[in-house]
Amino acid sequence: MTLLDSKLVRCWTSRPHLQSLYTLAAAAPRMRAALGLAPTGGGTVGFKVDGDALARTEAELLAATSARLPVHPLVTQDLNGRSTVRCWRRNRDLRVLTGDLVDVADRLSRAGYGGCLRFATVEFGEQTGRLDRKLALVYLFDRGTFHTAPAPGTRPLDRALELRARAALHGALPLEPDAQRRFVL
Repeated sequence: MTLLDSKLVRCWTSRPHLQSLYTLAAAAPRMRAALGLAPTGGGTVGFKVDGDALARTEAELLAATSARLPVHPLVTQDLNGRSTVRCWRRNRDLRVLTGDLVDVADRLSRAGYGGCLRFATVEFGEQTGRLDRKLALVYLFDRGTFHTAPAPGTRPLDRALELRARAALHGALPLEPDAQRRFVL
Protein backbone atom coordinates (compact mmCIF):
# COMPACT_ATOMS: atom_id res chain seq x y z
CA MET A 1 0.00 0.00 0.00
CA THR A 2 1.43 3.37 -0.96
CA LEU A 3 1.30 6.47 1.17
CA LEU A 4 -1.39 7.89 -1.10
CA ASP A 5 -3.49 4.73 -0.71
CA SER A 6 -3.22 4.93 3.06
CA LYS A 7 -4.37 8.56 3.01
CA LEU A 8 -7.34 7.70 0.80
CA VAL A 9 -8.61 4.75 2.84
CA ARG A 10 -12.26 5.43 3.56
CA CYS A 11 -13.15 2.29 5.48
CA TRP A 12 -11.22 -0.35 7.33
CA THR A 13 -10.81 -3.29 5.03
CA SER A 14 -11.50 -6.34 7.18
CA ARG A 15 -14.02 -8.74 5.76
CA PRO A 16 -17.26 -9.05 7.74
CA HIS A 17 -18.73 -12.48 8.48
CA LEU A 18 -21.23 -12.59 5.64
CA GLN A 19 -22.03 -16.28 6.08
CA SER A 20 -23.86 -15.46 9.32
CA LEU A 21 -26.71 -14.10 7.19
CA TYR A 22 -27.49 -17.62 6.04
CA THR A 23 -28.59 -18.48 9.58
CA LEU A 24 -31.72 -16.42 8.87
CA ALA A 25 -33.20 -19.49 7.20
CA ALA A 26 -33.58 -21.01 10.67
CA ALA A 27 -35.60 -17.99 11.75
CA ALA A 28 -38.48 -18.36 9.28
CA PRO A 29 -40.14 -21.48 10.74
CA ARG A 30 -39.81 -20.10 14.27
CA MET A 31 -41.28 -16.73 13.29
CA ARG A 32 -44.20 -18.43 11.52
CA ALA A 33 -44.93 -20.83 14.40
CA ALA A 34 -44.61 -18.36 17.28
CA LEU A 35 -45.87 -15.13 15.72
CA GLY A 36 -47.64 -16.00 12.49
CA LEU A 37 -45.10 -13.93 10.53
CA ALA A 38 -43.50 -15.04 7.27
CA PRO A 39 -40.79 -13.46 5.06
CA THR A 40 -42.20 -10.69 2.88
CA GLY A 41 -39.48 -11.05 0.24
CA GLY A 42 -37.86 -7.70 1.09
CA GLY A 43 -34.45 -7.04 2.55
CA THR A 44 -31.75 -4.38 2.67
CA VAL A 45 -28.01 -3.93 3.06
CA GLY A 46 -26.90 -0.65 4.64
CA PHE A 47 -23.47 0.91 4.40
CA LYS A 48 -21.79 4.25 4.87
CA VAL A 49 -18.75 5.37 2.91
CA ASP A 50 -16.83 8.20 4.51
CA GLY A 51 -14.95 10.48 2.20
CA ASP A 52 -15.67 12.07 -1.12
CA ALA A 53 -18.76 11.58 -3.25
CA LEU A 54 -16.79 9.64 -5.86
CA ALA A 55 -16.04 6.78 -3.44
CA ARG A 56 -19.67 6.74 -2.27
CA THR A 57 -20.89 6.65 -5.86
CA GLU A 58 -18.49 3.82 -6.72
CA ALA A 59 -19.74 1.76 -3.78
CA GLU A 60 -23.37 2.41 -4.71
CA LEU A 61 -22.72 1.35 -8.32
CA LEU A 62 -21.05 -1.85 -7.13
CA ALA A 63 -24.02 -2.64 -4.92
CA ALA A 64 -26.59 -1.81 -7.60
CA THR A 65 -25.05 -4.07 -10.24
CA SER A 66 -24.95 -7.28 -8.25
CA ALA A 67 -24.58 -10.04 -10.82
CA ARG A 68 -26.93 -12.66 -9.29
CA LEU A 69 -30.00 -10.46 -8.99
CA PRO A 70 -32.64 -10.68 -11.74
CA VAL A 71 -33.60 -7.04 -11.13
CA HIS A 72 -31.09 -4.40 -10.10
CA PRO A 73 -31.73 -3.40 -6.49
CA LEU A 74 -32.83 0.07 -5.49
CA VAL A 75 -30.06 2.15 -3.90
CA THR A 76 -31.08 5.13 -1.80
CA GLN A 77 -29.14 7.57 0.33
CA ASP A 78 -30.26 9.49 3.41
CA LEU A 79 -29.20 12.94 4.59
CA ASN A 80 -26.44 11.48 6.80
CA GLY A 81 -24.65 9.86 3.86
CA ARG A 82 -25.81 6.33 4.61
CA SER A 83 -26.73 4.24 1.59
CA THR A 84 -29.28 1.43 1.58
CA VAL A 85 -29.56 -1.27 -1.08
CA ARG A 86 -33.07 -2.74 -1.24
CA CYS A 87 -33.47 -6.25 -2.67
CA TRP A 88 -36.71 -8.16 -3.09
CA ARG A 89 -38.02 -11.52 -4.21
CA ARG A 90 -41.61 -11.81 -5.35
CA ASN A 91 -41.78 -15.49 -4.40
CA ARG A 92 -40.71 -14.60 -0.82
CA ASP A 93 -37.97 -17.23 -0.85
CA LEU A 94 -35.85 -16.41 2.20
CA ARG A 95 -32.89 -18.57 1.15
CA VAL A 96 -32.61 -16.82 -2.22
CA LEU A 97 -33.11 -13.38 -0.65
CA THR A 98 -30.35 -13.95 1.90
CA GLY A 99 -28.13 -15.12 -0.97
CA ASP A 100 -28.86 -11.82 -2.73
CA LEU A 101 -28.01 -9.82 0.39
CA VAL A 102 -24.79 -11.78 0.88
CA ASP A 103 -23.92 -11.21 -2.79
CA VAL A 104 -24.35 -7.43 -2.48
CA ALA A 105 -22.34 -7.32 0.77
CA ASP A 106 -19.64 -9.59 -0.68
CA ARG A 107 -19.21 -7.41 -3.77
CA LEU A 108 -18.79 -4.36 -1.55
CA SER A 109 -16.39 -6.22 0.73
CA ARG A 110 -14.23 -7.49 -2.14
CA ALA A 111 -14.03 -3.95 -3.52
CA GLY A 112 -12.57 -2.71 -0.23
CA TYR A 113 -15.78 -1.42 1.37
CA GLY A 114 -16.18 -4.29 3.86
CA GLY A 115 -15.67 -2.02 6.84
CA CYS A 116 -18.36 0.31 5.54
CA LEU A 117 -21.07 -2.34 5.86
CA ARG A 118 -23.41 -1.48 8.74
CA PHE A 119 -26.41 -3.82 8.64
CA ALA A 120 -28.58 -6.20 6.65
CA THR A 121 -32.30 -6.62 7.23
CA VAL A 122 -34.94 -9.16 6.28
CA GLU A 123 -38.61 -8.23 6.66
CA PHE A 124 -41.31 -10.44 8.13
CA GLY A 125 -45.07 -9.80 8.07
CA GLU A 126 -48.46 -11.45 8.26
CA GLN A 127 -49.66 -13.32 5.21
CA THR A 128 -52.70 -11.02 5.13
CA GLY A 129 -50.41 -8.02 4.63
CA ARG A 130 -51.63 -5.95 7.57
CA LEU A 131 -49.22 -3.09 8.20
CA ASP A 132 -49.36 -3.31 11.98
CA ARG A 133 -47.86 -6.82 12.12
CA LYS A 134 -44.50 -6.38 10.42
CA LEU A 135 -40.99 -6.45 11.78
CA ALA A 136 -37.47 -6.70 10.47
CA LEU A 137 -34.62 -8.87 11.66
CA VAL A 138 -31.46 -6.78 11.55
CA TYR A 139 -27.96 -8.25 11.31
CA LEU A 140 -25.21 -5.92 12.52
CA PHE A 141 -22.02 -6.61 10.58
CA ASP A 142 -19.70 -5.06 13.18
CA ARG A 143 -21.21 -6.95 16.15
CA GLY A 144 -22.22 -10.20 14.44
CA THR A 145 -25.60 -10.19 16.18
CA PHE A 146 -29.27 -9.89 15.24
CA HIS A 147 -32.00 -7.72 16.72
CA THR A 148 -35.56 -6.76 15.81
CA ALA A 149 -36.65 -3.40 14.45
CA PRO A 150 -39.75 -1.88 12.85
CA ALA A 151 -40.07 -2.82 9.18
CA PRO A 152 -39.72 0.12 6.77
CA GLY A 153 -42.97 2.04 6.39
CA THR A 154 -44.54 0.80 9.63
CA ARG A 155 -45.19 2.36 12.98
CA PRO A 156 -42.69 1.90 15.82
CA LEU A 157 -42.17 -1.69 16.90
CA ASP A 158 -44.56 -3.12 19.45
CA ARG A 159 -42.51 -4.05 22.53
CA ALA A 160 -44.60 -7.17 23.20
CA LEU A 161 -44.07 -8.36 19.61
CA GLU A 162 -40.34 -7.73 19.95
CA LEU A 163 -40.10 -9.78 23.15
CA ARG A 164 -42.08 -12.64 21.61
CA ALA A 165 -39.79 -12.57 18.54
CA ARG A 166 -36.67 -12.64 20.72
CA ALA A 167 -38.06 -15.60 22.66
CA ALA A 168 -38.90 -17.45 19.43
CA LEU A 169 -35.42 -16.82 17.98
CA HIS A 170 -33.48 -17.70 21.12
CA GLY A 171 -30.98 -20.40 20.21
CA ALA A 172 -31.53 -20.09 16.44
CA LEU A 173 -29.69 -16.80 15.91
CA PRO A 174 -26.98 -14.92 17.83
CA LEU A 175 -29.18 -12.20 19.34
CA GLU A 176 -28.00 -8.83 20.60
CA PRO A 177 -27.57 -9.42 24.35
CA ASP A 178 -29.00 -6.05 25.43
CA ALA A 179 -32.64 -6.00 24.30
CA GLN A 180 -32.95 -2.33 25.31
CA ARG A 181 -30.13 -1.21 23.05
CA ARG A 182 -31.33 0.62 19.95
CA PHE A 183 -29.31 1.02 16.79
CA VAL A 184 -29.56 3.72 14.19
CA LEU A 185 -30.25 2.10 10.84
